[in-house]
Amino acid sequence: MGDGNKSISFFGLVAMGIGCMLGTSWLLLTGPWLEVAGGPLNLAVAFALCIVVELPFAFAYMEAIPMLPRQGGEVVYSSAAFGPGGGFAVGWAGVLMNSVVFCWVDLAAISLLDELFPALGRVGLLYTVGGHSVTLPNVLCQLALAGAIVYIQYRGADLCASLAKLATVVLLTMCLAGLAVCFSHFDPAVYAADGGLEFHFSGSASLLSMLVFSVAGWETVAKAAADATGSAARKAGAALITCLLIVTALLCLVPTAVAGNLPWRTAVDRTAPFADVLVSITGWPAVRLAFLATAFVGAVGVMNSTLYSSSRMLYGLARSKLVPGGFGRLHPRYGTPTRCVWFAAAFVLPAPFTGKLFFRPLIHVASLATIVMWVMSFAAVLRLRKTRPDLERPVRMPGGRLTVAFGTIASVFLAGNILLPMSPGALGGLEYLLSALLAALGMVLYRLRDRSLSAAEREALIFGGRLSRTKGETQDETDGTAV
Repeated sequence: MGDGNKSISFFGLVAMGIGCMLGTSWLLLTGPWLEVAGGPLNLAVAFALCIVVELPFAFAYMEAIPMLPRQGGEVVYSSAAFGPGGGFAVGWAGVLMNSVVFCWVDLAAISLLDELFPALGRVGLLYTVGGHSVTLPNVLCQLALAGAIVYIQYRGADLCASLAKLATVVLLTMCLAGLAVCFSHFDPAVYAADGGLEFHFSGSASLLSMLVFSVAGWETVAKAAADATGSAARKAGAALITCLLIVTALLCLVPTAVAGNLPWRTAVDRTAPFADVLVSITGWPAVRLAFLATAFVGAVGVMNSTLYSSSRMLYGLARSKLVPGGFGRLHPRYGTPTRCVWFAAAFVLPAPFTGKLFFRPLIHVASLATIVMWVMSFAAVLRLRKTRPDLERPVRMPGGRLTVAFGTIASVFLAGNILLPMSPGALGGLEYLLSALLAALGMVLYRLRDRSLSAAEREALIFGGRLSRTKGETQDETDGTAV
């Protein structure tokens, strides 16, 4: 993870962001999105709100990335602004968000395999939980897939970026081709059927809580920027905005295209309505298999990007001495934070044994963690303007005071929409319980941190320079490589 391994290009940054965002949502969540929104018009409004609400946070990242281009991303920004407690809070939220998404996508990938190979979900039944079957083939496939992604993470950032590029090219090609076919047969009457043009803000607000999960991932660029080439690192902010706009547009267009070809209430009951619509238009049953396979490639891309982000954020916490120091050790050959990779991957171990019991609850837990990470990073950028005006800022947050004001409003809105019991997008009892347990795990790690660090040493860790280590070694704190 030193300078010699800075090999991610600008396209690699964009690919990792898109790969983390696009994944399987465009194929598997069309039905749930339409159901929660209560129709395609409400869905379109929710996506428009999603872009508007997220842009201030993305603009904040544009300023933060080149200002503090260190391993750990948000951990560094919040540590610099709010001290150890703030750095840990945002870092742990990032670890949880990416680890939970990694776990969720592993479940989604097996759902795709079940559609491609139905026998996987029928033979070798072990038991049922919450009405969901758990079979031996599914358990083995989930663990094998997670293990393969862990191996890729071991090999370093360049291999991760290569996989992201491949997944992104395949996904975008198939998705754009499918959209072209669907919109060529778009029927406004079908779109308006079943109250499709009736607008209810509560439906849009309810969906917005889910979309935070679905559209999250562009912040992966912040973590990958430390492993990017010099020119790519300078353009990391542009890569981040590119990811956000492209993926949000595509995710909105897919259910819109479906609703123009298939009554939305019918689409709600389908596993992959986008693929089903394409089959009905083309008359080729193989099209469905092709899109299911494409979504599986997307799932692999998301697992790759989220495990990368989770492990790098945990490594950032270790470098800042906010969790036990063992997490800061690097692989002697590949220079990767292997203990962080294993810890993040461990979240997936219970998932195969729960079937789909936590399929939707995980979405809301990840959304809550994402909101914490975005809001605190936004606040950190604003605070650092006052406390550290001396920091070089190659890029300033666009929009000036208007962005600051709107970002503050967006922060309050997102937090209230998911936390207040009376709000449309509020968490349920199981989701609060999961969130509390994961927060408690984080507090255990925080209490076990190295408390011997002085204020000056912490300053060096955050802002760069060289820091003496306990065994006479020195460490380049700019990239974390032992020398």
